[in-house]
Amino acid sequence: MKNPLRAKNSLRMKTRGLPEKKNLQPSLGKEDAIKTGRFVLYFILVYLLASMALEVLLPARALEAAVANNVLFLLGAAGQGGSVSSGETAVIALAGGAKIEISELCTGRMETLIIFSAIIASAGIAWRKRLAGAAIAAAAAIAFNHLRIAGTALLILGSGDTAMIEFAHNILFRVFLFIVIAGFYIGWFYWAASSEHSTGNRVSAGKRIAGFAGIFGGKERGAKLGRNTGKPRQR
Repeated sequence: MKNPLRAKNSLRMKTRGLPEKKNLQPSLGKEDAIKTGRFVLYFILVYLLASMALEVLLPARALEAAVANNVLFLLGAAGQGGSVSSGETAVIALAGGAKIEISELCTGRMETLIIFSAIIASAGIAWRKRLAGAAIAAAAAIAFNHLRIAGTALLILGSGDTAMIEFAHNILFRVFLFIVIAGFYIGWFYWAASSEHSTGNRVSAGKRIAGFAGIFGGKERGAKLGRNTGKPRQR
């Protein structure tokens, strides 16, 4: 008859030699905290420098006038002629009598600077990819903003429902923010990191993309996206 105490000790000795199971779930450690802090610091620095440079090269009033003229060009293609006047803000006066005011918030300046700065501040990605990504994202943000203003203006001209106009304007503005700040950055970072051959870079990309997706799409969606991005490619 076997001694239960000896059997228990024998089982404990056998299991002691087995390798311990590692926690495969992504976690934020000291290194991740340092990388996040460095990214935030670089982002703020790039944003301030880019903002000051833009103010020197293209002051707020000149930017408002440029946006107003570009929007008027788009409206002209849709059959809405008019003129632009500059004062405290730029104003588009359409031939039908309607007026559209273009303030600094309408220029897309802040959103463009945010996406530009976020891409430039993404340490660990090659400078060539950062510069190309920042230039393309900034150009796309500017173009999208012009289309947003022109679309909103056409909605205003085509409808007298104030509630619908306010709803459409708010929805377009939020979609603009989401696409420019979240969508462009996540798409660029996914492409830039996935093109690297290092598994470590892909895992790091997965964590950062998971963070952005978690903010805008929920924690569960962000975690899933992070796991898919960090998975090594099959050769």
